[in-house]
Formats: sequence, structure tokens, C-alpha cells
Amino acid sequence: MRRIPWLLAGGLLASTLGACTVLVPDPPEPAPSTLPTPDLLAELPPDCPRSGGVAVPVGISPGTEAQIAADLLAAAGDWVNAGTAMITNEPEWVGPGLPGHCLGDLAEALGRIHGSALLTGNGDETLGGFQAKMVEENLANLQAAHAQGSATNARRELALVQQSSQSDSGTFLDLIVRKLDNRSIQPSGMEEWMVIVVPQGPQNLVFHLETKEAAHGFFSW
Repeated sequence: MRRIPWLLAGGLLASTLGACTVLVPDPPEPAPSTLPTPDLLAELPPDCPRSGGVAVPVGISPGTEAQIAADLLAAAGDWVNAGTAMITNEPEWVGPGLPGHCLGDLAEALGRIHGSALLTGNGDETLGGFQAKMVEENLANLQAAHAQGSATNARRELALVQQSSQSDSGTFLDLIVRKLDNRSIQPSGMEEWMVIVVPQGPQNLVFHLETKEAAHGFFSW
């Protein structure tokens, strides 16, 4: 497990020891993302298609711990499937003539768009690893969609809220999550997500998100 920043230690230590209610720590004032939401296709190299479009990502709305967990997992699902409908519906994206690098370039561009909608601009070091993981999964789904000719539906489902806490400064979640790959009805694995979400204007942004494999024998499939 990566080392949690010292400002999170109080809440996470309380979670680990189970001696008292988990407290949401006070992160620094969240900074707005410096990434605007540009014309996505304008970021791609000139030899990649310019037709089509992708949905504007939806972030995390204010709500209860359960609502925030649901919004987070929905946003993660939207991210890993992003662009797969476009590349199977737009003629310029379909077929073997597509330059090999275009799907990778598209995944990187989608990562910037979805990352800026979900992750705070001054979050801790865990966010870089999470963003890289989402971009990698999105690329795999883009490649699968291009090969199979249909959009993907990879997703994550909430199995268990192990601990949660909420205050004016944010929301702490310790979740067990089922991971379902494209076209699968059986989980390919279980993950533990330790998350801190902080308010930012009309929505919430993720300040800390650490994921690791969870032993699924203790949880219902």
C-alpha cells in the first residue's frame, strides 16, 4: 500500500484500529483543475479521424455516502468505456485503415477529459496511479470495441461499504468493489477502494483514491 499523506493519517488510523468513528481529515482547499474541456478531437494527431464525438463526463454530485459511492463507480465505468461507441459508429474510425496509434492517443485525451471532471487538481500522489489505470483500461476497451464492432460495457459494482464518514470538509469511503470486464456477468476480481472526496462548487472531486486487490472469499459474488 502506498504511504498515505500525513494529513490523512488521523482518519485512516481510526479506520484501521476500529476504535472510533472514521473522521474525514481536512485536506487543503481543493484547486480547480487547470485542464479545460477542449474539443477532444482537436487534440488528436492530424492523421487520426476528426469525425464523431464523446459524451461530456459526469462527476460526483453532493449526496450521502452511498450516493457518492454510486456516482464514483458510475464515473469510473463511463471513463473506461469512453469513446467505444464513437469508434464503432463513425465510418472513419471503423476498419483496418485506422492508424495504429490513434486509439492510444484517443485514450490519453479521454483520460485528460475524464480526469479533470473527477479528480481534484491538487490531490495526492494516488491520483496519478488511478488515472493511469483508467487510461490503460479505456485503451483495452477501445481496442476491443474496434475489433468486435460494438461499444463495451465494462463496469464496477459496489459489493460492500466497509467504512464511511462524512462532514463539511468531505467524505471518506472504504469500499469493496466488483470488477466486471466487457460482456461479462461474472466479476473478474474484487478491489478495495479507499477514497476521500472533497466538495468543489456544485459537485465533488476525488482528493485521494487508493485501490488494491481484495480477497474475494469474504464477500458475496
